[in-house]
Amino acid sequence: MTSAAAGALVDQAFADRRLFKMALARRPGGPAEARSRYAGETSPPLLLVEAPAGVGIEALLAEIDALAETCSAGTNLILLGTLNDVTLYRNLLRQGVADYLVLPAPPMRLIEAILDLYRDAGKRPAGQVIAFIGAKGGCGNTTLACHVGHQLAHQTQADVVVADLDLPFGGADLAFNLEAPVGVQSILNDPERIDESFLQRFSGKVAEHLYLLAAPGSAEVDAAVSGVALETCVAALRQQAGYVILDLPRVWSDWVRQALITADHVVVTAIPDLVAVRNTRNMLDLLVTSRALDQPPTLVLNRLGAARRGEVTIRDFAAAVRFAPTLTIAEEPQGLGLATSLGKMVHEVQRGSKAALAIRALAARFVSAPPPRPGHAAAGSGTATAPGWLARLLAKG
Repeated sequence: MTSAAAGALVDQAFADRRLFKMALARRPGGPAEARSRYAGETSPPLLLVEAPAGVGIEALLAEIDALAETCSAGTNLILLGTLNDVTLYRNLLRQGVADYLVLPAPPMRLIEAILDLYRDAGKRPAGQVIAFIGAKGGCGNTTLACHVGHQLAHQTQADVVVADLDLPFGGADLAFNLEAPVGVQSILNDPERIDESFLQRFSGKVAEHLYLLAAPGSAEVDAAVSGVALETCVAALRQQAGYVILDLPRVWSDWVRQALITADHVVVTAIPDLVAVRNTRNMLDLLVTSRALDQPPTLVLNRLGAARRGEVTIRDFAAAVRFAPTLTIAEEPQGLGLATSLGKMVHEVQRGSKAALAIRALAARFVSAPPPRPGHAAAGSGTATAPGWLARLLAKG
């Protein structure tokens, strides 16, 4: 890298959650310096090289040809440069270059170019991961996560898995009024067991296309979860379902933070009181900073009007957390309250209630969201599924 624009692009892209496993080693220079460096050693699987400023198209193509003769067959090259020329782009692709990005470029453009190299064309597109977390106890986070999961299964006809990760005190099975096997602990203990028949063996079927991985719900169970095991489980579940909903516990630890940062979408459920204001602001500050290239978190202000005194107004809540609520849900005894007491979903009990309409609107946000590119989990640890740069070049000759 030679320019500030290229350096900033690479730094922003590799700070993103999608590439956090990839090790980045920066070296000064362009194609000539890369050729000199790898003349005596094996080149890495991926090279990001900046074209030298002021070099014409023919000279640049010649430099890329010379670099190809030096690099290993499995190396993929992404070239950065300022020349915005269609002929150059086509010639670079003919030479086997994986992609060419014109500077300045948005970080997501580079991220997508890298992920494309690690995509397994034989796998079906990975499902979306939606992490739900409550700002404090009593926010109705588990209820909301279960209702959104039910709506997604109904609206999309895609398989939806709700994973209750509050191991000692999880209540998703109660929200669904379901006696389910303790599936979530089974997969965390042995995540390699997840296969096509896993959902049938270890989950409870709530409804058509909707499955629950229930928590043990016992005070004898440790609340801690292995971050590595959770990551492996989520990656496997994404290949089995269109949506994976993580119902996270109200504890703050490394694995909870990791789950929030690496999810495709995050929902923070809060109620309008001072403790929730403080906790929500802390969470949102972290999420907005750590997920700079993602859509902002979804903030649901729940149970409005439940407290007779001391309730923070919506305007004051938004000002205090510096974030406008995406959705507000009023306390409605004949809506969510009645549904919960009957062990049913609110749209089954009061389809036209404000809560039912709000939940449908929340689920619709994820239905309309573009599906994430598959291969997020593989980008840092696996091998590129696209043929190497030199291999593609040799195939053309």
